[in-house]
Amino acid sequence: MKNPGIVTFLSDYGLEDEFVGVCRGVMLRIAPDLTIIDIDHNILRQDIRHGAIILQQSLPFLPDSVHLAVVDPTVGSGRRAIAIETGWGEYFVGPDNGLLIPAADSSGGIRRVHEITDEAFLLRPISRTFQGRDVFAPASAHIAAGVDPAELGAELKIDDLARIEIPVAWVHDDHLHAEVLQVDRFGNLQLNLGRPQLGQVGLEGEDRLEVRIEGHRLNLNVGGSYSDVEQGEFLLVEDSYRYLSLSVNKGDAAARLRARAGSTAIVGPSSG
Repeated sequence: MKNPGIVTFLSDYGLEDEFVGVCRGVMLRIAPDLTIIDIDHNILRQDIRHGAIILQQSLPFLPDSVHLAVVDPTVGSGRRAIAIETGWGEYFVGPDNGLLIPAADSSGGIRRVHEITDEAFLLRPISRTFQGRDVFAPASAHIAAGVDPAELGAELKIDDLARIEIPVAWVHDDHLHAEVLQVDRFGNLQLNLGRPQLGQVGLEGEDRLEVRIEGHRLNLNVGGSYSDVEQGEFLLVEDSYRYLSLSVNKGDAAARLRARAGSTAIVGPSSG
């Protein structure tokens, strides 16, 4: 992919401050015809795993792009700034802290990676606290405008990149040990399992299951939509990414259960 003209942008900056607008402005000063797609700027603060999950899940629905992602709790330290090219010819720009890797692996795997060091393509002086503005945004704009990542700095060994693991549910006897991947603004708790994983313990066709989470023991319906249960009732529903989400019809499951990303859940056969 050469000169895609599109940058997708994900961060934990939020929208209360000027950070997102400034980064967009930097990119448009470099490439005025650039199209910028904002994926999400409400990633949990400094939560690299949350950013990696959202980036990976969003990827199949995005055009060929330069994917800029900034969740960078060690900004200004010795961590590297990187630009990745994947087997499908897409680019990922961000910190070398594992944030980019799950999405890059889902985009044909990593073909090559370069450290971003050449100040000719960056803003100067480079802030130690806002490298989204001074490093990642300009590098993304230059790549989107046709600059080869090799011009930005030395090639790195793929095996040397920092990685994070997105957990998967695991089987124990007749149940699954799962984890909440993320909580959306409606309070739905996305679990790291889908119907195929239920099949591993003989539960794929069940219309009721038991879920134990944060001290609660729920026997609930497995529905096709939220309205399959009465208002205020819990259910498991397959979300738009084909994960099972623990939800409440017209309610907030996370608040009701005091659960959050990282909460563990045991899913098994209904006991009643």
